[in-house]
Amino acid sequence: MKHNYPKLDIQDWQTIQPHVDALLATKLTPENVRDWLQQWSDLESVLDEEMSWIYRAITENTADEEANARFQKVVGEVFPKWQVAEQQLNEKWVAVEGYEPDQETAQIYRRTKAEIELFTEANIPILTELQLQSKRYQEITGGLSIEWQGESITIPQAEAHLGDRDRGVRKQVWRKSMDAYLAHRDELNELFMSLLVKRRQLAKNAGYPDFRAYQWLRRGRFDYSPEDCAVFHDAIEKEVVPLATAMYENIARQVGLDRLRPWETGIGSPWLPTVDPYDEPLHPFDDVSQLEAVGQRVFERVHPDFGRYFQSMRDGFLDLASRPNKAPGGYMNSFPISGKAYIFMNAVGTHRNFRTLMHEGGHAFHFFEAFQHQDLIWNYHAPLEFAEVASMSMELLSLPYWKRKEGGFYDGQDYRRAVVEQLVGIVTFLPYMAVVDKMQHWLYTEAPDDITAADIDAKWSELWDRFMPGVDYSGLDVEKATGWHRKGHIFGSPFYYIEYGLAQMGALQVWRNALEDQDGAVAAYRRALAAGYTRPLPELFQLANTRFAFDRATVGELMGLIQTELEKHL
Repeated sequence: MKHNYPKLDIQDWQTIQPHVDALLATKLTPENVRDWLQQWSDLESVLDEEMSWIYRAITENTADEEANARFQKVVGEVFPKWQVAEQQLNEKWVAVEGYEPDQETAQIYRRTKAEIELFTEANIPILTELQLQSKRYQEITGGLSIEWQGESITIPQAEAHLGDRDRGVRKQVWRKSMDAYLAHRDELNELFMSLLVKRRQLAKNAGYPDFRAYQWLRRGRFDYSPEDCAVFHDAIEKEVVPLATAMYENIARQVGLDRLRPWETGIGSPWLPTVDPYDEPLHPFDDVSQLEAVGQRVFERVHPDFGRYFQSMRDGFLDLASRPNKAPGGYMNSFPISGKAYIFMNAVGTHRNFRTLMHEGGHAFHFFEAFQHQDLIWNYHAPLEFAEVASMSMELLSLPYWKRKEGGFYDGQDYRRAVVEQLVGIVTFLPYMAVVDKMQHWLYTEAPDDITAADIDAKWSELWDRFMPGVDYSGLDVEKATGWHRKGHIFGSPFYYIEYGLAQMGALQVWRNALEDQDGAVAAYRRALAAGYTRPLPELFQLANTRFAFDRATVGELMGLIQTELEKHL
């Protein structure tokens, strides 16, 4: 379908209002709704594209005052007006008599009705404040650094030293990194308590008993419940925690330790062991140009179209290297008019960086596939529970091509190490995911009204001891208790974390299929990506030839698959 993207200035509502007015003035019938939706989608695409450029600027340089001013203006002045306009457009659509959504619009229609139910003008200023405050978390953590060997290095750069053979080096780097966070402990506590109060008010204003109920609908969780999450947490505790604990203990023995301490795991990824019994940690590249080149070859081997997509991103849509004042972490963002995906990360030469590129590449290819097959912007992005299947599956589908002879970085022993690290990382991540998710269920449904930061510290410590017994934090009570400060999702994306665990169940099934038929598994995977958000969550899993399941039997079966495959590489 031909698009008609309007010309406007995202920072000036007066240029947007006429397009909204034209949509609102249209007399809708069942016959013309689809064309009207396309006009609305094209308007939304312009706003989304411009916001993507602004977000790119403020994360590439958190000290960019001009970009920050643009962000503040859009969020503070334009965003509130757009919220009202969207509500008016939503109500106009669902009021069309005789209209029946088809496969293309059914999921959009379902989400639209949820948005109408959630909307109240009283929440607009609160949502605006929450966006601005969430950015403050990025500014604080993105500016953290430590002094190391006479120079200032970022936390991601510091994390690369946690694989050093010298335990004294690991401990010193970890200690300095913790001190960098702890120096902002009061500020982070104050920030989160403010966020918590506002989130509770959102729910109250919208007529919901708690923020979980509000956020459940806001995130479009139509196909599973909080009770299902509890089932998943229990399955992880029974089927994964013992396996993860045994893995930590085995790694400790291999490196001559009684037990793993936190400086033998990551900072941003505190579940992931950073030490191994080999002389040197995996260090696949020195410069991000090498990472790009190898990523290109690997993606091409998974499927030529993926290689073609990635090649297009190498022309200005990759920012991979770590540097001062760059926001932490990594993400993929999309540009719905340019038709491009963008990958942001903080690469410092580690294997984890390579794996992150595979992960974000999966997100990027999801956008490319959906963009080519869907016309409405709301269908470009699948529900997050399946969006993460796209990224996690790519990590696993690419495994055969991590070998140097297949285009990747590794020979022989190093390849086996990389595969083992991948599989161990999946197992050890799931208990950590349960900590983060259970923490949020407690925060927003059970925690007292007069909760304090000390209460949150205590709950995090309790959950950590329950799900993460394999890493010994004895004597480090403060560092353990404040671990939630180092999880950005808790600050900026409440209730966004269970998706990673649910998606891992799907990704492991994609991998299981690939072990029997790589080409067939990739074809099913692409079919599901191309569907965008035109199917309910269980049907998207079905398109990928997997099941949306997370009961104890399913979790246990997939942990058994990992154990079987690990034995081939140990």
